[in-house]
Amino acid sequence: MNYRLWRDTTMEAHLDALPEAARLQLTLALFDVIEDPVNQTEPWGIDDGRHRILLRPLVTARLSVNHEKRTLHMYGIELRD
Repeated sequence: MNYRLWRDTTMEAHLDALPEAARLQLTLALFDVIEDPVNQTEPWGIDDGRHRILLRPLVTARLSVNHEKRTLHMYGIELRD
C-alpha cells in the first residue's frame, strides 16, 4: 500500500517554479518514494525514521514520514548546484 503525499500551496508553487528537467526528475522520484520512503530517501538531521531527504542530481526535497498514517509531507524543495 502506497503512502499519500501531502504538499501545501507553497510547495506546489516551488514545484511549478522548478526548471522542467528538475521538476520531471522530482516528480518521477516521488513515485518511487510513495511506494518505499525509507529506501528511496536518506535520513535528514537525526535518524529518527521520520525526517527524510530525497536527493537527486538536480533537486532535493525534504519530507516528513508518518508510518502509522502512511503519509508523506513535503516541506522543502531546493535546486542543487
